[in-house]
Amino acid sequence: MRSRILIGALLLLSAVPAGAGSGDLDFGIAAVLERLSLPVPDPARPIVCHGFGCAYQTPIMLRPGDLAKFKAFFMAAEDATDERRAVAATMAWFEKRVAAEAGTAKAKARAGLGSAGDPSQFDCLDKTSNTIEVLSVVARLGLLRYHVIDSPESRGGLGSLPHTTAVMRERATGQKWVIDGWTHKNGEYPDIMKLEKWRTQS
Repeated sequence: MRSRILIGALLLLSAVPAGAGSGDLDFGIAAVLERLSLPVPDPARPIVCHGFGCAYQTPIMLRPGDLAKFKAFFMAAEDATDERRAVAATMAWFEKRVAAEAGTAKAKARAGLGSAGDPSQFDCLDKTSNTIEVLSVVARLGLLRYHVIDSPESRGGLGSLPHTTAVMRERATGQKWVIDGWTHKNGEYPDIMKLEKWRTQS
């Protein structure tokens, strides 16, 4: 039965043509992920990173009901603002969906170095990777119409630890928007804001 569910989910994903708007990342984004020691996502076989720096990787089997949920969040999006709201809602839902499998239900906001190695917690690199994984699935399903996935961005360093986040770029304007879930506990909506504003936060 599990194999039938997996095959069905993979067929649903593979039914969406590759190319523009697909979950395939361009080479520059993949290179940034590799430099950060983060996995390059495979939309057909997403993984959840946790435990800091992707120390733990939990593969997730997307069921037909999961894919239907992705679609439900995005189908009503009529503009870029709606789509960003859909991204936030999807990320919050996905964290709850995978919490039992990954053991991350009690992940806290802004987990610091004292939580390093704890598989129940996320650092910013885990959150970045997981967000890009989800965005890749959404794009592969043809649901990301007003944005494209962009390279992760970092702030801080030189006296403070750098903080990294996932980014998407608005197609019409070129504006970059961060999707930063590290500032919230598991299952809460991530911060979505213009990259320029995010750079001023602490």
